[in-house]
This record gives sequence, C-alpha cells and structure tokens, in this order.
Amino acid sequence: MLQNVEITILAENRVRRAGLRAENGLSLFISTSEGDYLFDTGARDAFLHNAETLDIDLGKKVDKIIFSHGHHDHTGGIYAYLKKFGKAEVICHYNIFNRKFRVVNGGRLEVGLPYEEKDLVKMGGKFIYKTHPFHLTENILTTGEIPRITDYEKPTQVYQQMVLQDYITDDLHDDMALVLKTGKGLIILLGDCHSGPVNTVRYATEITKTDKIYGIMGGMNLVEAPIDKIQQIVNGLQEFQPRYIIPLHSTGFRAMNQLYNTFGPERVLMLNTGDRFTIK
Repeated sequence: MLQNVEITILAENRVRRAGLRAENGLSLFISTSEGDYLFDTGARDAFLHNAETLDIDLGKKVDKIIFSHGHHDHTGGIYAYLKKFGKAEVICHYNIFNRKFRVVNGGRLEVGLPYEEKDLVKMGGKFIYKTHPFHLTENILTTGEIPRITDYEKPTQVYQQMVLQDYITDDLHDDMALVLKTGKGLIILLGDCHSGPVNTVRYATEITKTDKIYGIMGGMNLVEAPIDKIQQIVNGLQEFQPRYIIPLHSTGFRAMNQLYNTFGPERVLMLNTGDRFTIK
C-alpha cells in the first residue's frame, strides 16, 4: 500500500493563487513512492505554466501520462507537453483518437483530442492502449472501461464519434479512472466521469477488492444534470462512506453544493488550481 501520496492540481476551472492560470480542463500531478504520474493534460498549456510556477519539473518527474478519456479539455495539452519535453508514454483507451462530437442545438461541436496520433508519435508520443484494469505499479492502476450499472447515471449530453466517415453514438467507453491503493484506503481520480461517479467507485472497489474509500477527486460531469440526478448520485456515494470528496472541473456548483451540504465541510474539500491533497 502507498503510504505517501501528494496530488497537485495543475489545471482546473478555478484559481485563487496569483501567478497561476485556470482553464476549462483538468490535469493532476501525482507523486508517490511508486513513481510520479500525470493524470490528464488539460486543454492547452496551463498545466505546464502552473507546474513551473510550483517548481514541479514535469520533464524529469513524470513516468507516464494517463488519459481519463478522449475529450480535448483533458488531452489537448499533450501537444504542448511533447513540444517542450520531446517524449511521453501515455496510457489510454484505443478510442482516444476517434473524432468526437457533442450534439448542440441540432449541430455538432467537435470536442475530441485535436491532434492526430501520427503527428504526436512523430513528436515523441508513445500510446499504450488498455481497455481492462491495468496496473502501472503494484498499488496504482487504471480501471479500463467501467460497467454502467445504475439507472440514474446516464449521460445528460448527447455525444457522437466519427467511425469510417459515419457519425455514430459515442457511449464514451474510453472513460476510465485512476486508482491509488493507500494505507488509508483507495483514492479514486476522475476525469469527467462519464460512466458516473457511483459506477466508477463501485468498480474501483471490485477490481481492488477494497471497500475503504479515502478520497474521490476530480470531475463528475454534473454541470447540466437535473437536481434529482445529482441527489441520487450523492446518495449513492454516501453508501461508500468516503473520507474526503474533492469535486473539480465539470462537477458544477449545484452538485458541489449538494455534496457540501450532505457530507459537510470537513469531508468535502473545495480545492483549486495549485492546491494539493496529501497523505503522509
């Protein structure tokens, strides 16, 4: 089990510290006794600026990058990373390079990774595709595809992807979480959690055979969710009795408020860009 973990928020929608940049995206730097990792790269290059400001040398420290899913606000920064450092090993789903769209007002808004695989490989990117749980180390693993069990966590938005020049429904099976097994319980890191927070936490406990949850941290994609769906998810998370919840990025203020009112200020940590969540 990991005894020392430090998670730094390198990119997030909110910022309070002078000199740091916020953006509509997510990037977390995870430092552990079993290596250092980057979970998502945000939309552009804010995570690089913020890492430098926080004296984190990503070029020397990052062992691997993990992509939570293929949307640009979580993957777009890979170009800036490769341009600056020249190489990266990325763990991701094989759908990551599919052209992805969100259906808005009868039209399509392209929301996928804005670069092609061949171009990023030329820049030094190495992409390792995993669809099942994958251990980066003994106590750090990705979930792979997450089973959709609950009937209340269906996506609010409509997504499509282009496959062989045809637009088809995108069920976002590339969505996955990163799980850290610590001496105090699991820390589960979410990107946008398109599979649903309850489904994700449940699956993390299944694949680790651990039901003690220390922290749930990341985006929950509830900005546009109706209040009854938010309440059902909050009720579902209560069953796992997490010690801490750190809602970020796409969680949305209504869901943050509901979590805060349910779990209380000692358990819901309202962190921002540059803040750290630490286990010692």
